[in-house]
Amino acid sequence: MKDIVLFGDPEKAARKDKLKEFFNLLTIPLFLGFIYSSFYRISMVAFSSNPDIGGGALNLMMGAHHQGVNIGLPFIAMILMVYIWGRPAYLYVRKPDEKLKLKIRARLGNIYRDAFLMLLISQGLALAFPVLLFGKLPWQIWAASGVAFVAQAALLVAHIDAHLSKQKKLIETLYSPEELSVLRHGFSIPIYIKISSLVFAFAVIPFVLIYLLFLNRVPWDAFAEDLGMLLFLSSVLLLTGVNTIYHGLQVPLDGLITKMKGVAAGDYQRTRIYFADEIAHLKAGYNEMVEGLKEREALQDTFGKYLSIEIARELIKNKKVNLGGENMEAAVMFCDIRNFTPLSEKMSASMLIGFLNDYFHYITPPITANNGVINKFIGDAVMAIYTPLLGSKDYAADAVRAAVAMRKGLEEFNASGKAPGRVDFGIGIHAGKLVAGNIGTAARLEYTFIGDTVNIASRLESKTKDFDTDILISAPALERARPSLAGMKFEPLGKAALKGKTEQVEIYKLA
Repeated sequence: MKDIVLFGDPEKAARKDKLKEFFNLLTIPLFLGFIYSSFYRISMVAFSSNPDIGGGALNLMMGAHHQGVNIGLPFIAMILMVYIWGRPAYLYVRKPDEKLKLKIRARLGNIYRDAFLMLLISQGLALAFPVLLFGKLPWQIWAASGVAFVAQAALLVAHIDAHLSKQKKLIETLYSPEELSVLRHGFSIPIYIKISSLVFAFAVIPFVLIYLLFLNRVPWDAFAEDLGMLLFLSSVLLLTGVNTIYHGLQVPLDGLITKMKGVAAGDYQRTRIYFADEIAHLKAGYNEMVEGLKEREALQDTFGKYLSIEIARELIKNKKVNLGGENMEAAVMFCDIRNFTPLSEKMSASMLIGFLNDYFHYITPPITANNGVINKFIGDAVMAIYTPLLGSKDYAADAVRAAVAMRKGLEEFNASGKAPGRVDFGIGIHAGKLVAGNIGTAARLEYTFIGDTVNIASRLESKTKDFDTDILISAPALERARPSLAGMKFEPLGKAALKGKTEQVEIYKLA
C-alpha cells in the first residue's frame, strides 16, 4: 500500500525523502525518556539506597515505568512540544510553501535553544506538580532529577549533532548554494562544551554513581538491572559522541584541507556551511579567502592585459626591485609595423583593433618565452625589456632569440590570412644601462624604463627602413649576445647617425 501511495504522488515522496533527516530529529523524546529513567533510578539508589523514596509524589507525574521509560505528563508534554516544533515540515511535505521553508530554517537555526527550552519545561513539569500537591520533596529526588537533567542535556548535544552532521540533503534542500557559502546566524554550542558534556555525563557521572553504590553498601539486587541499562546507554552515547566528533570535526577539516590544496593549484572552490559552530566560522573564513583570491586573480587577469603583469610578478617573486628607481643593465627591444598608417587607413575602427590584436597574438609570445617582459604597447609598437633583475640572465642573447622567433611569428600571421595585406615590421635592439622606477603621481604610477638605452633601441627600429631589413642590433648588444648565439649570422652595416644622438652607433643586421 505504501508503494502505491508513493507511486501515486512521487513529488510528495521526494519531499518527504528530502526532509527525512528532519523527521529523525523528532524521535528525541523517546531517547530522553530512556535517559531520564535510567539515570534517575540509579541515582536514587545511589543517594538513598532506596529507589522508591518519594515515589508516590514523583510517580504521580512521571507515570508508569514501562520498558525503561517513565510514561507520564513530562513525556507526553515533550512529544507534544516536539510535534509543534516539527509541524512546518509535515505541512511542507503535503504542500510546499516558501513561508514553511523559512520556518523550518528558523527551527534548525535555533535547534539547540529550542531543545533546551523543551527540556526545561518537561523537567519543570516533572517536579512542579508534586511540589504543589505534596509540598517539600526529599533532597534525594532533587539530586537525582538534577543528575538525570544533566544526562538529558548531554544527550541533546550528542543526539542533535549526530543528526545535523549528516543532514546534507536536508540543508541543500532548504538553502541555495550561495546561502550555503556564507555564515548563518543561530545559537551554537562551543565544541569544548559538547565534548566535555559527553565525557562528564556518560563517563564521569556513571563512575561516581557506582562509587556511591558500593560506598553505601547497596545490595546488588537493588541496582543490577538499572546499572546494566545505565552502562549500556552511556557506552552507546559515548560512541555516538565520537561519531559526532568525527562527522562534525574530522570530516569537515579533511574537506577543508583538500580544498586548500586545490586553492594552491588554482582551483578556487568554496566549501558549504551547514551549521553555525566554530567549524562554520572556519569555513566562512576560508570562503572569504577564496573570494578574495578569485577577485585578485580577476583583477590581475584583467589589468594584466593593460599593464605589464610580468613585471608585477617578478617584483613579487624576487623582491629585489627598488620601486623608487634604480640603474640596471638591460637589453631593450622596440618592434613596430612598417608603413602602418597607409595600412590602417583601409580599415574601420573595429577592423583595425581586431587586426592589431591578431598581430600581437602572433608576435608577442616569443618575448615572454625568452625571459623578456612587455613594458608597454604604443599603438602598433611594442617595447620589451630583458634584464637579469627580471629573470633574463643572458639578456642581450635573449632579446636576439626573441627577435628571431618574432620573425617566424610574423610569417605565420601573414600566412593566416588575417591581415588585409602583407605586414612587415622593424625591430631594434640595444643593450646598456637604463633607469627603472615609478613615474607619475601619487594617484597613478607606472613602473617603466627610461634612459639613453631606450632611446637608441627606438631609433634603431626606425632605421630598419633605411637599411631595408627587419632586425637591427647595436654593437654593444651584439657584443654581449654573440657568445650565446653560435650559428647565427650578423652582417655589419657600419656606423649610423641616430636622431638626437651626436655620436654614431655601430649596427648589425640579422641575416
